[in-house]
Amino acid sequence: MSLELDRISHRYGAVAAVRSASLAVEAGEIVCLFGPSGCGKTTLLRIAAGLEALQEGEIRLAGATLAQPGDEVPPEQRPIGFVFQDYVLFPHLTVEKNIAFGLKGVGDAKARVAAQLAAFGIEGFARRYPHELSGGQQQRVALARAVARQPKALLLDEPFASIDVALRRRLREELRRVLKDQKAAVLLVTHDADEALALGDRIALMREGEIVEIATPEDLFERPRTPDGAGLFPGSQTLMGEVRGGVFYCALGEIETPGLAPGSARAILRADCLTTSCDECAPFRVVDVRFAGPAWRVRVEQESGAPLWVTMQAPPSVGDGVSISADWSKAFVFAG
Repeated sequence: MSLELDRISHRYGAVAAVRSASLAVEAGEIVCLFGPSGCGKTTLLRIAAGLEALQEGEIRLAGATLAQPGDEVPPEQRPIGFVFQDYVLFPHLTVEKNIAFGLKGVGDAKARVAAQLAAFGIEGFARRYPHELSGGQQQRVALARAVARQPKALLLDEPFASIDVALRRRLREELRRVLKDQKAAVLLVTHDADEALALGDRIALMREGEIVEIATPEDLFERPRTPDGAGLFPGSQTLMGEVRGGVFYCALGEIETPGLAPGSARAILRADCLTTSCDECAPFRVVDVRFAGPAWRVRVEQESGAPLWVTMQAPPSVGDGVSISADWSKAFVFAG
């Protein structure tokens, strides 16, 4: 009972917002669609929901075609729940009436509302109005309303966008638990890497309208196929260089890269890839020092090349020389 987006393309005038994007989300699975703002994530989600007309490709749910160019099931008739960034709760309706919206004519509507109030832990807010709720409580109401219809698929567009960072972290684990309990195919849009890693069974990486890689967090960590995948993890950074004769040359040395064509290349360095020592003769100079607990986060630069961040146990002074060595087993080199 999967949600399938098959070769979806979409243009706004001369701008290609989505280009031949394909992915499938299985029932009970959470797939996070990750990428920078403007890469086409929300457009793809709106197309899946029926809020944008399908221009190219096909959308299927549980084997049934929901949309193809010129022939689409209206959004209100699709067994899909949609949660917007700002939740779009009806301000004049109480929590329980917001959740009941869309259940008119459903015989067990009251039971469904009661079940969702309990599932999301908001029974005590049933008679309150949206303006009387916190951001996290409003999010739960929006989710409860979306799943009360018992959709086969659930689409979430930046569900934590309106919530402060501290609360966002606390809610991630709870949201994942609730979403998994629903057994629906869940597609969640985010531009927050930590969020994608915390919530996704798989992560679909999107760039400039294209899905460039889809994999589990483990596979992205161990076997990334793109710079986007390798750089997803906290503390990763990019070091530019050049491939000549099957060897990658950069400011930190060189590494054999059989199979890579000559030309510009980049190494994605994981957080624990670099080791440092103070050395006044070294080419790198300290330009910024920040305490990151329990160690110090230090920005270093050399006369030519981009800056790097390194971790040091004792704080150096701005202007000190630093020697850096790389553990190339914790780096991934890509062309371009």
